[in-house]
This record gives sequence, C-alpha cells and structure tokens, in this order.
Amino acid sequence: MNTSRSMDINEIAFDIFGDYFGRRREKFGSVRENLMKARIYVPMERWLSTAAFYSIIGVIFALFIYLLMKVMLSVIQKSGFLSSFGLMDVILILAGIVIAFFSVFFSFYFLPQIKAWERRGKIEELLPYAIGYISSMAAIGVIPYEIFKKLSGMGENYGEVSNEAKQIVRDVELLGFDFITALRNLAAVTASSQMRSFMQGAVTTTLSGGEMGSYFINAAKMYMEERRRKYGDFITMLGLFAEFYVVGLVAGPLLIVVVMSIMCFLGSASLATLAAIVYIIIPLGSTGFIFLIGMQS
Repeated sequence: MNTSRSMDINEIAFDIFGDYFGRRREKFGSVRENLMKARIYVPMERWLSTAAFYSIIGVIFALFIYLLMKVMLSVIQKSGFLSSFGLMDVILILAGIVIAFFSVFFSFYFLPQIKAWERRGKIEELLPYAIGYISSMAAIGVIPYEIFKKLSGMGENYGEVSNEAKQIVRDVELLGFDFITALRNLAAVTASSQMRSFMQGAVTTTLSGGEMGSYFINAAKMYMEERRRKYGDFITMLGLFAEFYVVGLVAGPLLIVVVMSIMCFLGSASLATLAAIVYIIIPLGSTGFIFLIGMQS
C-alpha cells in the first residue's frame, strides 16, 4: 500500500515537473552522476520532480502550522485573527515559504551526493583486501572475469566492493558488453576514486599488451603498502591529538577549576563562570575532539 502510494506521488510529480527538468539535463548533470554513484536507480528528472513536489508540500505544511499557531494565539489573547495579522506576519510567512521550499529541495538534491560519499568510504575501506583476494586468484591462474564474478558473490566479506563487481557481471551477462568495456563502465560510475584508478589501470594494462594477472598482484602490494602508511599516519595523528587533549581539556581545565573554586570561596569569582567551564566548555571541547578524530578516520 505505501509503495503504490509513493509511486503515485512520484508519477504526479513527474507529470508536473518532468518536462521542466528534462529540458535542463545538462544543468543538473551532477545530480545524475551522483545518483549513479550512490546506486539510486531513479532518473534525474524523476528525482528532482519528486524533490520539487515535496518542497511544495513542505511549504503548505509550514504555512498551515504558522496559521494554526496564529489562530491559537489569537484565541488565547481573545483578539481577532485579522486584527492581529500585520506586516511582520507577512515577512515571517514569506521567509518560512523560502526556507521550507529550499530546505526540502536541497535535501533531495544533496542526498545522492551524501550517499555516494558513504559508499566511497565503504569501498575504500575494503578495497585493499578485495584487491588482495583478486591477486591471490590471479596468482593461481583464474581468468580475470571469473575473478570478478566470484568477488561479486562475496558481499559478506567485501561489502560494497562486491556490489561494484556485480555491475561488471551485469554488464557482461545481461547487457552483452565485453569484459574491458564493463571495466570502463564501472570506472565511469564508481563512487571511489581508488576503485576508478584500479579499473583504469587494469584496462590500460590489457590494451597495452600486459598481463592483467600481473597487474593485480602488483596493485595488491601497492594498495596494502598504502594502507599501512595511512594507518601509520593516523596513529601519529592520534598521538598528537591525545597530547593536545590532555593539555587543553584535562590538565588546563583542571587547574582553572581549582583556581576558580578558590576564588569563588573567597568571593572574587562567580559560580556561573565555573559552571560554564565545567558544563559547557569542557563537554563542547571533548565533542570537538571526537568530531575531528571521526573526520580523520
């Protein structure tokens, strides 16, 4: 029931806005690219039509909420609705319409890009290990296409990398492309720059007369070395962050709290300042450190 209702809404939205976005395909080319990278199998015109439709619904909902609150306030104050409606209300309504429309529309607009970023992180996290598996299969003489076909069925071990390999299998077995063209297609739409480089390297090696199996073995060594270097840099960075954290949010605030406590006891400082340090500055600083570490991991 919910699926059919959603499909009806999407069809209505596409009937209203489909032509508008269809005439502007080049302008919204980045949305189409991000939809493909995020593996959201919806045409760009239909996706943006749905975004515009729900943006209008958001505007209507925001307007309804504001008018409802205005009516309730006028009832509480026992004043007429029209008499309490002024220029400020018009300004707030117009601002609310603009904010509601663009917040909903840009949520749809940037959602594929966010999903693509998430997929990129998941791919690049497991890619070195997947390449190690590919190289081990190549070392015993398995042909390249069969390697990717086996990799496509190992989603429990290699996650999104296996899903990328499924695109190669689909292109070869369902769409009739040759293996090299399938590699090129994946390189064009994958969310990971590392995966793109790996695919392009395989294609270049084959077209230049090299052995793809040897390329896989060398690539596995290179990617694992890069992985070790990345983890080494990350550990070094964690050491620096730990030193800053101890000095800036443990030893420093502890000294300040002790001094402020003595000053409060003597009556020369305010308890509000001490409370702000303990309950606001230290928690916010710790949250900031967690956020920075999360950004780097």
